[in-house]
Amino acid sequence: MFAFYLGCLYLISALINLLLIKEKFNIFGFIFNPENRKFLLIFDTPFLLISFAAIIEESHWFLFVIFFMHALNSMTLLIKPQLFYQSKEEMHLMDEESLNNYLVIISSVFGVGCLLISYF
Repeated sequence: MFAFYLGCLYLISALINLLLIKEKFNIFGFIFNPENRKFLLIFDTPFLLISFAAIIEESHWFLFVIFFMHALNSMTLLIKPQLFYQSKEEMHLMDEESLNNYLVIISSVFGVGCLLISYF
């Protein structure tokens, strides 16, 4: 059941990202603004908690990957935020449109993957 909720949350996130892209919102400018650090931690918390609950309910390697990805992101923001914000320079090597598409694709793949786990 929690894997289903996590999948729905990821798909909603992908749709919101698509809407923000359509409205020409600078998503990565928002993410890499140090003033938005608390928002990012709050935004990451439901993903972290629901993925943990999904792991307890059903152990699957895909759920472990999702959980550790969110845990690593949150711990980096809490413990070494300068390391998180240093990756901004690496992101500039790619086109912003490509990064936005990547964000939507990854959210969609994670969402569909979680829905498949909950179905089978």
